[in-house]
Amino acid sequence: MQRLGLRYVEWRERRLGASELQVDPHYLDEAEQRALLRIQWRLVGSAALLGTASGLVCALAEVWADEALAGDPYAGWGAEARYWAFLGSVIGVAALLEVALLYLGSLRAVHAIARTAGTPLFVTEADASPGSPMAAALVRAALELPNPPPQGYAIDPLREVSRLRAVAIGLLYKAKVGLSSFLIKLVLRRAAGRAALRAWLPFVGVPVTAFWNGVVAYVVIREARLRAIGPSAARRFGELLQLPEGREQPERAELVWRAVAATIVRTHELHPNVAALMEVLRERMGEAPHDELDDTSRFLERLAVAPEEDRRVALRALAVAAALDGRIDGDERRLVHDAGRASGLELHPRDLARLRRRFVAGRHIDASLLEPLAREPGGAPGGLPSGQAEPSS
Repeated sequence: MQRLGLRYVEWRERRLGASELQVDPHYLDEAEQRALLRIQWRLVGSAALLGTASGLVCALAEVWADEALAGDPYAGWGAEARYWAFLGSVIGVAALLEVALLYLGSLRAVHAIARTAGTPLFVTEADASPGSPMAAALVRAALELPNPPPQGYAIDPLREVSRLRAVAIGLLYKAKVGLSSFLIKLVLRRAAGRAALRAWLPFVGVPVTAFWNGVVAYVVIREARLRAIGPSAARRFGELLQLPEGREQPERAELVWRAVAATIVRTHELHPNVAALMEVLRERMGEAPHDELDDTSRFLERLAVAPEEDRRVALRALAVAAALDGRIDGDERRLVHDAGRASGLELHPRDLARLRRRFVAGRHIDASLLEPLAREPGGAPGGLPSGQAEPSS
């Protein structure tokens, strides 16, 4: 699927011609912001309309089959087989067409996102392959494919997660449309009775499918936007962090690597933006250590005994890695709290939220975002620079 998606994006790139590339794609001006919003709501609207059409076709097929094929309940297995063969065929064809059109729409949208933000996809012809990191990351976002595991790093993103829990969550997500329709029908039958609802109960799935298609489209386009601006932002953050050069200060370098690895373990995946940050760390500090880099308890132990400036840099690297995937969940918040307590420094949730909002909104990234992080305990949360308003996310 990734290869097919990359070929389609490459074809669109050749068809539309080279776009204007930006020096800092992570910074979005007002015109780019408006253009990205138009792309977003166009995809959400078209996905909802596709869900409405698909749900309506399936509902009409069910109504017709109930009248024409259900027949006598004592007619035997033949009538039952004809009923389900017809209904299953219609639902299967409608679902395949819906998914194919949704994927095509998502691929067009993520390609438009990259062109609008000025993000390079295929700088040279040699990059037009599954090895092009930016194009591959956007295609995976469009097709809802999982991120690949870390390559060349001693990090297991699922080290602290139950495999059974991960599988159960994945199955529930995939079954969201059918499960939602089933639960709503169950509630309606209990509330109004089967006879009163028999005529229009099959149409319950129409708004449910439209709703979930819109939600998924919104998630896809938001994620694509984050991935389009993420590597540029990661490079900018790398310039602002006080990273040791080459093999200088190996203890600080190891602590920074462990801080970033801890966020991967707590989010249970390697987000492409965090992978871009790790490439910046490798360029600046050299190769990552291979001594159980993904052990968060070891990170907290070494953080507690490190020099103050090393602790400060590590906490800021932790905050940047936590913000680069655009969300900070409960496991990451607990990690930030534990790291602050172990270091004796304070990483205020308000400062971390402000860092995330500024990145997600595509606003200017400067040193004022990192200065309030990892301050002495009891200090007031960092404020905005003079005359600058806080952007909405």
